Amino acid sequence: MRENLDVLAPRPVWVFSVGMPAALRGPWRRMAAKELPAIEEGLPPGLGYRSHRLFSGVVEGDQPSRTGRLLFQLVGGRYGDFRDWHAVDGWATAIAGELRVDR
Repeated sequence: MRENLDVLAPRPVWVFSVGMPAALRGPWRRMAAKELPAIEEGLPPGLGYRSHRLFSGVVEGDQPSRTGRLLFQLVGGRYGDFRDWHAVDGWATAIAGELRVDR
């Protein structure tokens, strides 16, 4: 985004991130909501995005290091595909609606 800020800044922009909140359990899952403000603070200044969503993705056992796998299991993390395509489609539909209204 930083490299294309001059192109993005004057346009309507929606931002999404992929994380693993749905792969976590219990208090760790609730703490994942705090990830969103940290991500948004890292977005480039001057990018007037309309909204930002954090979606869960795929967590596979071979992705983290051995230590990472151990920590992930200790906090009750689960491997698998946690993508919520219904949520993604709903967000995309809402964006399309906003774009129609802006015309």
